[in-house]
Amino acid sequence: MVPMPMPVLAALLGFWAPTFDFHEFGPYDSAVPKVETTLGYSLGSRITTYYDQERVVLGIANKAGSRVRVTEFGKSVQGRPLRVIAISSPKNIQNLNTIREAHQKIARGEDVDLSKLPTLVWINQSIHGNEPASFESAMMLIYNLAASRNARITKILDESVVLVNPVYNPDGHERFGVYYNSIARGGSAPSIFEQQEPSLIHGRTNQYRFDMNRDRVAFSQDETRQEFAEFLKWSPQIYVDQHGQVGTYFFPPEPMSINQNVDRDRNNKWTDIIGQNIGREFDKKGFQYYVKDAFDLYYPGYLDSSTTLSGAIGMTHETDGGKYVAARRGDGSILTLRRGIEKHFTSALAVADAAAQNRLALLQSAASFKKKVVSGEAAGKFQRVVVSSADPRPLKRLADQLGRGGIKSKWAQEAFTQEDANNYWTGKRGKAEFPAGSLIIDMNQPQGALAKALLEPGQSFEKEFIEQQVAKKKSAPDGETYPGPDESEFYDITGWSLPFAHSLQASWCESRATVRTSDALEPLTSKEASKSTIGYAIAYQDQDDILAVHDILAAGVKGSITNKPMKLGSQTYGAGTFLFLADRNEDGYEAVIFEKAKARGVSVEGLLTSYPSEDRYGPGSGTVQLLQKPKIGVVFGSGSNLASVSGTWFAFDRVFKLPFDALSTSALSGNLSEYTAIIVPPGANASTSDRLKDWVRSGGRLIVLEDLGWALGPSGFVSLDRAKAETQPLPGTLFRANVDARSTLSYGYPRSAEGKVEIGVPIAGSSFFSVRKEGGSVVTLPDEKTSKLLSGWSWPDESEKAISNTVFLQDAPFGRGHAYLFTWEPTDRAMWPGLHKLLLNAILL
Repeated sequence: MVPMPMPVLAALLGFWAPTFDFHEFGPYDSAVPKVETTLGYSLGSRITTYYDQERVVLGIANKAGSRVRVTEFGKSVQGRPLRVIAISSPKNIQNLNTIREAHQKIARGEDVDLSKLPTLVWINQSIHGNEPASFESAMMLIYNLAASRNARITKILDESVVLVNPVYNPDGHERFGVYYNSIARGGSAPSIFEQQEPSLIHGRTNQYRFDMNRDRVAFSQDETRQEFAEFLKWSPQIYVDQHGQVGTYFFPPEPMSINQNVDRDRNNKWTDIIGQNIGREFDKKGFQYYVKDAFDLYYPGYLDSSTTLSGAIGMTHETDGGKYVAARRGDGSILTLRRGIEKHFTSALAVADAAAQNRLALLQSAASFKKKVVSGEAAGKFQRVVVSSADPRPLKRLADQLGRGGIKSKWAQEAFTQEDANNYWTGKRGKAEFPAGSLIIDMNQPQGALAKALLEPGQSFEKEFIEQQVAKKKSAPDGETYPGPDESEFYDITGWSLPFAHSLQASWCESRATVRTSDALEPLTSKEASKSTIGYAIAYQDQDDILAVHDILAAGVKGSITNKPMKLGSQTYGAGTFLFLADRNEDGYEAVIFEKAKARGVSVEGLLTSYPSEDRYGPGSGTVQLLQKPKIGVVFGSGSNLASVSGTWFAFDRVFKLPFDALSTSALSGNLSEYTAIIVPPGANASTSDRLKDWVRSGGRLIVLEDLGWALGPSGFVSLDRAKAETQPLPGTLFRANVDARSTLSYGYPRSAEGKVEIGVPIAGSSFFSVRKEGGSVVTLPDEKTSKLLSGWSWPDESEKAISNTVFLQDAPFGRGHAYLFTWEPTDRAMWPGLHKLLLNAILL
């Protein structure tokens, strides 16, 4: 153990208030090792590493086996074990499997004898790795529950099973903790070096730099998927997610807006009961706190909202001490890591206490909520969602995403009709016919509340909340910037409806008509073409098709794409069909095509002739565009600055499974000739250079995501004018957009009967770019005559006007190359699969 430097210890002795006692719940079982004895230092004097926390927790479990059960439920991206620690009375631990089975029955809406059943309380720690107070407090919480023989603790354990996840995000915690410990000297001034966390470290996030407290819409990250799967195996009645750092400690009740699907009255009742208990304990110790402000419960991707939608009372706790060993506040007082640990420890015990005091009522409330959900009563008119696609692969992607949230979907084995269907894209209600192979999600299931929250279009803000936001906008004269109007109360994005996010056709239905279904889609098998002397074609319908083409090209096969429909004998090929012709390839090339296509589940068709049977377009015509062997670079940043690369990094590694080079920003001023496409995410601090421009002129494809300013204007690649209409900032809303069907970027997207391509796009902020009259505006928001809002918040009388005729994706030809400018990062949070083909087309076509 490396001792803490003396300056740190000396400083800390002056900072700590000595009144708090972590061992006030005596007597203790002397056989159970104390936390600080195992660590060899005082809690809060440094940031504990994952390894040392593991030693503490497993050491306690080893000596308190009658009260403790350890379950390893997964591993982080970097391979660190993920565990949940169940702590209860010896009797409850002995019957733990039976207790868990009873709670599973409650989750399924079944009748259970609740008279003696312990409640389940889940305490989650350190989802944000650079908020270490909860990581530290986990050890003291586990120790006290396992070792104390105090009457208060005994009561908690008799009435409850407390489940502690001591570290949700071990990779981010280690990245931050090891970095911080290596430079910390205990200084508290805001300008002190140890308090300047580089973006390269960014311990808040996991290995892929994802904020996992936003990930329970996509369910994309390993840690998210494994923890939520474990949560569903227990179905606790309370779920606490402990965070930091804020100005003063926060715990619920939450402010509006609260997602309607959680049962707002139930949530308000229990967060008030539990909150009052925390408040009493905080008052005893002189801890400041606040409630009903800032941290809402609308977006379903938080830990607290997703678990509440799943039947628990989910709560976020934010402490005001913890990122650093010591920090000076504005009034000169010193806030310490140890004080943050004390507050999280106190709040967690207060929650467990409240659960024990209200055990039966809490169980009855949870059981009642689940019965309403499972029966379909809670969903009201929103009883079923039907999603259709000519290609089943995007439906399978959606079904898998829902499945990670425990949401069951079914596949229609026959065509069927519903008289009460409400079309997502048109809003029209009436009779609708759905083809066999449609994906059906019914709301009468254990995870029905979460399903409805993720799937429903529109928005469900409280009337009072809407009125308050509009009133805030009017709280200052028009045009006043100081002090200006009151800020609106949106904590995160407000639009995410999954059919729109996947750009799929869907309807929600007011009943669940009988239809023959299967629980699983028949395995998708690729079709391998018979040998052709001419060449082979891959139809482009799904992102896997263009990914297979990438793999084939990367393996050295020469390929092309047709920009016009072709009729060759009896075979018809639409614009955007990929071609691999014998005349341009070496012998044996077809084996590579078949191998790469099969690996992606993609079908290949052999060409029967090159002679067009209609019109003049064939494989040899000038409308066929040659494709390059791809080499992709992604700019990650420079030095200690890491760009906002999380979505792109994860998408390429885990979704697309495409190789790429991680480039420094300075590479944009170097020799780029080996690359065919370069992606510049937000925050890369990029700038134009002569060499970058020369590379684009020579045929390079530059993809700029969200942070566009450096690529615009006379020194950039294109000029875009700001739209003149004004709006209050949009908090992240889904709107209808049109894709120019003439553009190669539209390939792979289904056309309507009129040949149009319509998708959903996320929009945020208050400043937008107008459609460029010279052309190149590939994805645009429609004019004022067209209603554009699909999901989320829109400011009445101004947002729709402000975004009319604005650009989401601009294609800027530059010499023989192109700059593609996205106003929103299409892989952000792994939430927008419907935008993937736009990005892949920009990279390859």
